[in-house]
Amino acid sequence: MISKISIGNLRSLNGIEYDFNSGINVISGPNGCGKTTVLESVYLLSQGFSFRANDLKDLISWNSDELILRGTFECSNREIVRGLSVARAGRVSSAGRCKATAKENGESLRSPAGFFGKCPAVIMQPSDIELLRGAPEVRRRWLDEILCFRSAANAEILRRYRRILQQRNQWLRQFKHDGCAVGGEELFHVLTEQLVDIGARLWVARVSLAAEVSQIITNYYRKLSGGVDEITCNYKSSILKSLDALDMADSMSDEEIENAVADSDFSEGTPCESTDTGIPDESMFRKAFTNKLENLERAERTLGMTMAGPHRDDLALCASGYEMRTVGSQGQCRSAAVAMRFAAVDVASQYVDKPVLLLDDIFAELDVNRRASVAALIREKECQVLIATPQVEELPFKADTEFSLGR
Repeated sequence: MISKISIGNLRSLNGIEYDFNSGINVISGPNGCGKTTVLESVYLLSQGFSFRANDLKDLISWNSDELILRGTFECSNREIVRGLSVARAGRVSSAGRCKATAKENGESLRSPAGFFGKCPAVIMQPSDIELLRGAPEVRRRWLDEILCFRSAANAEILRRYRRILQQRNQWLRQFKHDGCAVGGEELFHVLTEQLVDIGARLWVARVSLAAEVSQIITNYYRKLSGGVDEITCNYKSSILKSLDALDMADSMSDEEIENAVADSDFSEGTPCESTDTGIPDESMFRKAFTNKLENLERAERTLGMTMAGPHRDDLALCASGYEMRTVGSQGQCRSAAVAMRFAAVDVASQYVDKPVLLLDDIFAELDVNRRASVAALIREKECQVLIATPQVEELPFKADTEFSLGR
């Protein structure tokens, strides 16, 4: 849990200090006063990145050169001394080249990313419907974040995969443009071998996690929907299944992957494919990935991109045999998104610590029955809760501590 925070020059907030309760903390005020920014600040100190901005420089107040964040966490991580107090500080400067610095208990970290893994946080917000409606990249990002809750080694696997993928894509783009590339064929084959090896490891980790959270998501959805309907959750691999619309999405560098997948056109009523319950081992993925890349090599050299790999996969949530991204109703998608967030709470609680649960005005988007179900689940988790809302009186439970923000 987070016990204290100090916010300086972050978006519209400056000179803000809060002492939080271990129970339910409500931050209230009119729209645009900075309620979500308080949640974003807690999330940044907890996870090491923002849930609203890719570049931390975008968080700095428009009339300032830097932002400063300080927070104190009380951790009960099983691998750390129980009850440890963790003091964290982050500074982002816009002077010259944007630089972010971070400290934990007075010791410098390489970057704010070093905060991740001890005192987790899970955010719930109205835009979570994109977990169902959005591109596959949104669901992969959700899966990869909780994958890192499972093990710090998974974070390194993800970093290595993205780095090798970027290098291989650079080689392919140069080959497409010039007919040759720096490092020649030898470098291309080395990069391909590395991509296959680390990709197989990433697949095993992801598929194992998907198998773990699938039933959890299904169970939470059943509670949220009152048992009216059922959903299933399957991991869709781009190499163990035939090509579908997912495989047609372009992908280049890390940034281009996001844009390309977001622009992909998915047909209405995409049917869900059933998956085997057994989890393939690394050797199976390695063999399948090698064969796929061999078959696609000519096309990859022509198009200048890596056309298969974990960066092309999806997590399919389905109702009545069809993917919810194409046929799910607004209510179904919102319930499924909340179920995914509660699954993240369970994973964090099992492998790291009970997370801080950040709720950004989510009750306004839910009907009466779903509001009551979400409130019951929140109480059941016994996590520290921070809620941002313009209407305190509409909350389905009573606050232990309340803070007001004005314009």
